[in-house]
Amino acid sequence: MIVIDYIESILLNDEEESRYFNELHSLQYLSQGLWFLHHQIQRIETKIAEDIGKDKKVCMYGNAPELKGISQSLVACAFHWYAVSVCNYVKMVGWLANNNDSTKAREYMEHVLPQVYLWRHKVAAHFAIINPRKDDSAADLVKSVMFPISFDDDAFYTHSLTLTQTSEGKTSTSRQDMQWSLTNTHTNLIPRYWPLKQMT
Repeated sequence: MIVIDYIESILLNDEEESRYFNELHSLQYLSQGLWFLHHQIQRIETKIAEDIGKDKKVCMYGNAPELKGISQSLVACAFHWYAVSVCNYVKMVGWLANNNDSTKAREYMEHVLPQVYLWRHKVAAHFAIINPRKDDSAADLVKSVMFPISFDDDAFYTHSLTLTQTSEGKTSTSRQDMQWSLTNTHTNLIPRYWPLKQMT
């Protein structure tokens, strides 16, 4: 018997554990990568927060002096990698939990990771500007290829800024439902997927 979601008490019996060997192995290696990315970004965030002082409220984007020496490009890539990997992880759990039903797997993922799932579709898996959908505004398309992260208070977040654009007399505003923090997201997923693993 193996637990794949502790919050919703989703278990696989011994026969299922054997049948889904490859799927469970995929969850295992994905989780290692997710923890690795979490640790890398957490170390960077801790240093920045200590440098600016924990009692300060900040929103930094671009070449803020407090971010000097930080490879923001690698941090942005970590968000891309994390979003794709964590969505694969969560959707696989949903698929295993729902008798291989892809629709229910997607619904499960949207329930567990709404902001990350949307950001994955609009930025990490492919930029919206090169794969536009009907619900994408002109501002959404431009925003999809703008630098994707800022440092807010004590962590990096995606899409903290809202873009308003006017073109040919039409004004649009970028969506505001894709903001998430890699480290906070990971911390929130621990009770669901890895409650027995120690944070280090």
